Amino acid sequence: MKAAFTEEMLGFYTPGAPAYDTGYVTGQRDRRSLMFRLTVGTADLTRMLADPDHRMAAHGFVRCPELGSADMPVTRGTVDLFTPGRLPGRLAMRYRLPFDSDRGPMTLLGVKDVGDDRGVDVWTDTTTLFTRLVPAADADFDHSDDDEFARGILRLNASMFARQLTTLRGDPLGLFRFGWFFTHQVINAYGRRSEVDIRP
Repeated sequence: MKAAFTEEMLGFYTPGAPAYDTGYVTGQRDRRSLMFRLTVGTADLTRMLADPDHRMAAHGFVRCPELGSADMPVTRGTVDLFTPGRLPGRLAMRYRLPFDSDRGPMTLLGVKDVGDDRGVDVWTDTTTLFTRLVPAADADFDHSDDDEFARGILRLNASMFARQLTTLRGDPLGLFRFGWFFTHQVINAYGRRSEVDIRP
């Protein structure tokens, strides 16, 4: 069974920023834009659902004028859907997107922190990607903070989400099982409250 969708996220970043929020706000002021468009999918949905990280392949491109005048292809990216988070009861969506920039190999590492906090936060959590740019071809999430190029935040807005829903592809049973999995994970994540808001 197969399942795939296309996702686009857009935001801002700042080289050397000490925090994600700082990177976003300063980058917005300085017009340092960053975006990606990815097709995320699996050719073996049963295997993906059994994987604790729920890993899917991702390919597409990163667009960042400071790092390249043209769109920079992502061919070996991964997205982990609802992998265990850093605290009990929380989940994470993790994006690892290697690409070649004008500055050399770069990896975009992004995390969505998914868990029930005070207020209605399911939309914010699932559409906000805390983002690091690391100057390495094979950077992973344990990569040292001392070796970073930039931090920022990417977001998915309502119109982008509406377009994303039209991109779902796969056989009917696969899409049904993928939809059930996604919905079940969201219900589990927001069915109990975590009093601590932890960002990656």
